[in-house]
Amino acid sequence: MQTKYSAKNTATDIGLQKAFASIARPWAALGAPLAAIASFVIGSSLPASAETAIEIPVQAAATEIDSSLTRDYTSAVIYLPTGQDQRLEAHSAVVAADQPVEGAVSQIVDAYEGQDVGIQSYAVDVDPVAHDAAIDFKVESPRGSRALESLSSANQYALLEAIRATLLTEPVYDVDEVIFKANGREIDI
Repeated sequence: MQTKYSAKNTATDIGLQKAFASIARPWAALGAPLAAIASFVIGSSLPASAETAIEIPVQAAATEIDSSLTRDYTSAVIYLPTGQDQRLEAHSAVVAADQPVEGAVSQIVDAYEGQDVGIQSYAVDVDPVAHDAAIDFKVESPRGSRALESLSSANQYALLEAIRATLLTEPVYDVDEVIFKANGREIDI
């Protein structure tokens, strides 16, 4: 469905009509009010004595709703390392109510600033019956899954212990055990 908008001013020159239409069409397509477009465009580029009537077709807004805007969120706590002293500090966070574990892990991984071992991505698998969470890191490294095991103790603490402490201590996550994997293989850390 298309909606037609028209703007009128006092321009008779067809060239001015085309200029107005070419400037206004992209803004109208983005949903900008035509009155605002017209006052900006006409006020800055068309003479006041000109008369114009143009129609600008605009697609009607999609009926699908972006679920990220309507999703329920909940406040939570995540633990992040503080500098060099290997201490975890609680931070307030907002996570999706239907996927709090995934949201917490995402924020911790994004905040990690330690040694690069080639982590390309990760998957979070939560078993609500067993109350466990498995975090499987996809590691691109010549050492493969052993790259995570070879992290220095400070970097293991900064990334893995931050995840473990967050998920095990906060009731919102409902996790009793955290399992770390690299490339599908369970790692012992």
